[in-house]
Amino acid sequence: MRGQDAVSSMLRTRNAYTGVRIHNQRARRSRFVLTRRHLFMMALVLFLIMGSGIGYVWSNFQSTRMGYSLSQLKEKELKFMERNRKLKLELAVLKSPQNLVNVARKLGFKSPSYKQIIILQ
Repeated sequence: MRGQDAVSSMLRTRNAYTGVRIHNQRARRSRFVLTRRHLFMMALVLFLIMGSGIGYVWSNFQSTRMGYSLSQLKEKELKFMERNRKLKLELAVLKSPQNLVNVARKLGFKSPSYKQIIILQ
């Protein structure tokens, strides 16, 4: 009977329709193994994520700093424009004929006599 048992067990291990051998062994628990390649790839991905995060934060910091410096430069520009306007006004007052006559009289100058005026042709 031993031969008959072997044949019947062989028949049970094959599919009745296809004849393909069936392996109904328990699935072995695969142990999670980290290889050097896995570690390298994880480190590379981690490095890329950290680098992109640092780059994003740095670019936001730079844009904020540039915004502050731009606002300070605009304030300086407004101050210089106001000072330029005041200086132009002062120059116009100093160049005015009435002011020049007043300054000349304070310095002791007098109007020229008709003999002192020479007409150039």
